[in-house]
Amino acid sequence: MKFKKKRDLIVKGNLYKVIFSIALPLMISTLIQRAYTLTDMYFMGKIGSNEVAALTFVDPIITAIMNMGLGLSVPMIAMVSQNIGAKMYEEAKKSIGNLLYVALVTSVVIAVFGLLFSTKILELLRLDGDLLTLGSAYLKVVLLGTIFTFINTCYISIKQAEGDSMRPLYLNIFSLALNIILNPILIFNMNLGIVGAALATILSKGILALYGMFDVFTGSGLKIEKKHITITKDELKRILAIGLPAIITKMASPVGNMLINSHAVTYGPALLASVGLGNKINSLLFSLNSSLCAAMTTITGQNLGNNNPDRVKEAVKKMAVLSVILGIIGTFIILYFSEGIVKTFSSDAKVIDTTKEFLKITVPTVFMWGVYQIVSGVYQGSGFTKISMYITLIRLWIIRIPLIFILDHFIGGRSLWYSTAIATNAIGIVSIAFYLSGSWMKKNKYVYRRKII
Repeated sequence: MKFKKKRDLIVKGNLYKVIFSIALPLMISTLIQRAYTLTDMYFMGKIGSNEVAALTFVDPIITAIMNMGLGLSVPMIAMVSQNIGAKMYEEAKKSIGNLLYVALVTSVVIAVFGLLFSTKILELLRLDGDLLTLGSAYLKVVLLGTIFTFINTCYISIKQAEGDSMRPLYLNIFSLALNIILNPILIFNMNLGIVGAALATILSKGILALYGMFDVFTGSGLKIEKKHITITKDELKRILAIGLPAIITKMASPVGNMLINSHAVTYGPALLASVGLGNKINSLLFSLNSSLCAAMTTITGQNLGNNNPDRVKEAVKKMAVLSVILGIIGTFIILYFSEGIVKTFSSDAKVIDTTKEFLKITVPTVFMWGVYQIVSGVYQGSGFTKISMYITLIRLWIIRIPLIFILDHFIGGRSLWYSTAIATNAIGIVSIAFYLSGSWMKKNKYVYRRKII
């Protein structure tokens, strides 16, 4: 079967071939995921700065909630990939069914909660007037489609654990193309404005979710059955032990960004729009390194399942080289063409100048970001998600957020990007220290792993 061939490649084959076969499709898929919100921001920029500012403000909230799904996907990747590495395929199927069950229940709860309380949440974060109206309308529609996003996340994670990142790539390309087609139709032709952008995203992801579930039950990978979509108390305990730290890790940044945006909005819509736009542009480059983290998770999981930590160490070195190359190319492109890139999304002179300064300070931190992502991938693949959580919390809540309020007294709004640069560089060093400690090589009692004879 295809996933068994992938398993043999990951635990025995040429590592560069492994990295490129997993990481490159994941990079493109990640860029496509980022393009969803960039597409919305592009079309909203054609309407006005208030729409861009509203999207900027609600984006961390949406990201925080969607990252719950990503957090749940981490134990899936760790458990499924290690079971595949150990040739324990029935246990892998049980893990898939357990996590799908949890994801489905969680997504329904989030959708109902979001519909009832999204406006109140935005009010608590000091949003008002037109920004509140626009942001609330967009947020409600997107949260109603949480179930599609969670299913997509689970499906991509299943394929990633199997070592198959091509099938999700093809589906993501199709979904993005549909999103781009639907956006102008719903936003302008049907005059739905910001709500049309949200609907376009949900409809395009819905089709992807339907196919994903069809493939999980009938495809060429680890086919599951209805009997697997259940969970026991012990299985839930295992999932929570690995998943809760991963959820906290995934949610820490967007929750922190909510606090940061509530501070940034006091400087006016222009600066808020600049920060949001700068982060979106950066995300195209930084997400490439996030894809290395995802690939590292699969490689770590399957090779630890096969009791071969030395192969993980070799993969880390090769990933680091790839990260540096990507960082050099990406930094040059964004900084050299920054004005043209920013003007694609905004015609406001103040927003353009401020965003260019934001990029100049933050883009070079991509190198340390790469280190952070690779080490996070190692710890997620080993199932020690608490370490990834500690690293993330140190970066955001111990360094970045306090620095914003300290630097604010000296450089005002510029504290928003200088604090980011300092925190990211610092956490790269912290990540190296955690990796060298070797704690990721210890046996994790929450992940099935046995020696293959």
